[in-house]
Amino acid sequence: MKYNVENNLLGIWIAILHRYRKSYVNKQLEAYGFSGGQFIILLTISKHDGSSQEEISQLLKIDKTTAAKSIKKLEINGYVLRKKDPTDGRAYNVYLTQKALDIIPLIRETVKKWDSEVTVGLTEEECRLAEEILHKMADNACELCANY
Repeated sequence: MKYNVENNLLGIWIAILHRYRKSYVNKQLEAYGFSGGQFIILLTISKHDGSSQEEISQLLKIDKTTAAKSIKKLEINGYVLRKKDPTDGRAYNVYLTQKALDIIPLIRETVKKWDSEVTVGLTEEECRLAEEILHKMADNACELCANY
């Protein structure tokens, strides 16, 4: 069964959630100098410490230039170190600093609080199903965009 695209507001709701989440987390972490999606990059690096900038952009499905700019800002603010990859002189591997390690628990708690607040009134099954559906849609979007 196909989704009725004539009444498709799905993209709008996803965009609203994305913008408000970013705004909420950045406001909560304002004292730490975060902007945009830098907190998402830090969370990704915390799970893949030592990854290259290219690997981080692939994990997050973001443009390499966007990732590089955000990582550079995180480096300037003392949250990450970029080191030349020993096997590829053109690539940089990214590592968390102690400053980042100290704030990661706060970022995780802030994101967890957001998730909890925006899912008020939903059952655990509804939350699981929503995440599963959005994951499938994201996979479809990645595949679609990879083909052009």
